Amino acid sequence: MTRLANPTPLFLDRRGTLLDAGQIYVGVAGSDPELSPIAVFWDKERTIEAAQPLRTSGGVIVNGRSPAFVYTAAADYSMRVRDADSNEVSYVPSSVDAAGDDLYQPKDSDLTAIAALATTEFGRQLLTLANAAALRDATGIPNGLPVAGGTMTGNIGRQGAGSHLYHVNSAYTSGRVFGPEYTTDPTTQPGDIWFKPNG
Repeated sequence: MTRLANPTPLFLDRRGTLLDAGQIYVGVAGSDPELSPIAVFWDKERTIEAAQPLRTSGGVIVNGRSPAFVYTAAADYSMRVRDADSNEVSYVPSSVDAAGDDLYQPKDSDLTAIAALATTEFGRQLLTLANAAALRDATGIPNGLPVAGGTMTGNIGRQGAGSHLYHVNSAYTSGRVFGPEYTTDPTTQPGDIWFKPNG
């Protein structure tokens, strides 16, 4: 599927309407394009030179009455646009700035290397996951225990003061582990563990 787009840029007058009978001058970058023009052409091969100023109709550059593309060998150029009354509409000293190259991320060797990796597609798929739950499913990370409790296996590493409930065995509902901040034995049921403070 191909999206249709306007193939030619639109030139506007000072009121923001399509520029009719406009005059466009193209020149040396950083200079006045009317005083320092450069060669522009109607074809990519640069065999048919276009006279300046270029003219507009309905906001586009025209060759005669037909909308046309214009080409130049220069990597950078200045441009001045005037309306039908020769009033200046705009002037840009550099087409590089005007074209908005800074709107695109500059080429980067690290990004180029990442794009060439065989794992790039996998990484892109991870970046398109909708939320944390989808990421856990994709990576096999188990859900955390709910606030009201839950079931899990394996060793538990806990931090912080206070008692922590744990399951002892079928003979006891649960047990508690008390940290060393207790100076007397606080245990009240079988299975409790109490760590005495040093000293």
